[in-house]
Amino acid sequence: MDERLLEWATATRVRPGERVAGDRAIVAQASVGAIIVVVDGVGHGPAAARAARVAVRAAHLTAGADIAALTRRCHRALRSTRGAAVSLGLVARARRSLTWLGVGNVEGRLLRPTPGGRSSQESLALTPGLPGRDLPDLSPRTIALDRGDLLIFATDGVAQCFADDLDVSGSTAAIAKRTMARHWKADDDALLVVARYLGKAQ
Repeated sequence: MDERLLEWATATRVRPGERVAGDRAIVAQASVGAIIVVVDGVGHGPAAARAARVAVRAAHLTAGADIAALTRRCHRALRSTRGAAVSLGLVARARRSLTWLGVGNVEGRLLRPTPGGRSSQESLALTPGLPGRDLPDLSPRTIALDRGDLLIFATDGVAQCFADDLDVSGSTAAIAKRTMARHWKADDDALLVVARYLGKAQ
């Protein structure tokens, strides 16, 4: 990953009693920037892990940067599995923007630092559906980015309040670690991707 565009880290937890996680993510270089894909396989255990692997593999093999087309590719690949929730973000280098969409229940937040150490935030609008089973019409949204903006994706093993009063200081690895420690539900797989935009300000 080009460190001039993103600093990023992940944190994961496996549901107690399971050996493999049903949540996976990739952060990959694209021709126009960086793509983040976060997948939550339905349920838990080996079948959920297989669905997550299939979706991540389909996303990783895609050369383009059209996240709607990427979501449809994941949907087709997931038809042989129990399905998975999928959320994606494209950080565009030239446009200094984030294009994101989500189908299912993988939450997304964009936190913007403000004077006084606080952060304003925007939330990813999630579309009901289940890639692999039911893919609705897709409507990606594009928003401008400023240097220092923090993008977080979280599967449903992380409490939805994870971004409330979030401490955004320190590295993305430190943010991911303490957010997971505080907000993991402990009865499900969980995954966080934390990415800080290092590109130019608007």
